Amino acid sequence: MKRTFLSASLAILFLLCHSLGFAALNQMSGNWQNVDPNTRGITALIIDGNPNNLRMHAWGKCHPQDCDWGEVDAYAYAPNVSAPIAPTAQAVSAMYATGFSQTLVIVTPAGNNMIRAEVYTRFTDRSNRSDYRVTYTFKRQLRAMPIRPVPPPAAAMPMRPMPGPMPVPMPPPALREDCLPFNPATTTVKNLNGRWSIIDGNHLLFNFGDKRLEALQALKIIKYYRMNSSCFVGRPDPSFRYLLVDGKAPQGSMPGEDCVSFNPNTVEVRFIDGRWKIVDGSHWVFDFDNKEGEARTALAIIKKYGFTRSCFIGRPAPSFIYMRK
Repeated sequence: MKRTFLSASLAILFLLCHSLGFAALNQMSGNWQNVDPNTRGITALIIDGNPNNLRMHAWGKCHPQDCDWGEVDAYAYAPNVSAPIAPTAQAVSAMYATGFSQTLVIVTPAGNNMIRAEVYTRFTDRSNRSDYRVTYTFKRQLRAMPIRPVPPPAAAMPMRPMPGPMPVPMPPPALREDCLPFNPATTTVKNLNGRWSIIDGNHLLFNFGDKRLEALQALKIIKYYRMNSSCFVGRPDPSFRYLLVDGKAPQGSMPGEDCVSFNPNTVEVRFIDGRWKIVDGSHWVFDFDNKEGEARTALAIIKKYGFTRSCFIGRPAPSFIYMRK
């Protein structure tokens, strides 16, 4: 009897789940880069969300830049029917379809900050090409500080002792934005298990804990500016978030806003007291702890959109931050 691609896929997932030990969904969530820089297949993956709303975004090798396969629904698999998904998930799958093929991607943990992707491609265009399987290994995108030689001092300038080791700045990162679209017309505030949240359908956008009034104020701001894209730097634990309106910075002024202004032309990344910050003169605007790469990505985003104000709800511990012109 001829098996369908779906039944074969389910069989593969069954075998994978039964061959793996304990895992968790957060071991597979995040931004991932293929360890093989010369791969001709999938170059990068982003897996994000929760068991009820999981998404996978993939990029494939192309020239002059990688092809964006897009973002599709993904599904996590527990070891048995009674196990909770989030703490015990052992695999994540997603299906990509084109006019000539179907590609099943199955992701499993492969050690500390590593995942393995088994990719099964079936051709649907009757081209007589063989369906095939390939395996890729990905490493979580963690930016380490490069070590560079210190140039020798000029002959006329005696070397003075340094007060301590100074970090070497990283080059500007390639700007790859991580955004999730939503519809401001259908967003609403809802209490989910005792936590006030802004949702769009079954998609949770922002969580406010017990701060109902702050959730309502944030919803009012979203609708006022018609924000329709929520963007992140550094998921699954973002160090920087911003919202866009049709791919542009929100503009205008809403009465009662709590905003701090800065100049996008003079902001810069600095290493201050052991932490990476975005500063404007003597005023620090954002703090990134030890995440220099994320600080530089955020700086590139600020300059790209020309943000001039960072705005808050609920200071000194804001539950909602957004930026605008």
